[in-house]
Amino acid sequence: MERLRKIKLLRVLLIINAFYFFIAAIAHFFGLTIFPMYDGTLYTPYHDTLLALCDLVFVMIFLTVARDPIKNKDMVNTIIFAFVLVIIFNVGMIWRIDFRLLGSSLKKFKQL
Repeated sequence: MERLRKIKLLRVLLIINAFYFFIAAIAHFFGLTIFPMYDGTLYTPYHDTLLALCDLVFVMIFLTVARDPIKNKDMVNTIIFAFVLVIIFNVGMIWRIDFRLLGSSLKKFKQL
């Protein structure tokens, strides 16, 4: 019974992540500022379109894994590792980039 509850929770978390990345794809594609870590003034059509495509690929991966997390256990572990890697890279990027120099109206530390 406990195992089934954990699997359901994992499925819900994967679906929530899919929804988040779907909204992120919309934000990147149209240059919308709807997340605190994304500033629409830094929108560039080429890069943001590529990011929107990557977000949609993540949506497909999350939804596929959510259908049967046990069958896709290796992919679940890959997703966890990828999130850790993304966090490390994002912190490093936020630390190094002067967003005001790029034309962002947001201050560097507001990005955190």
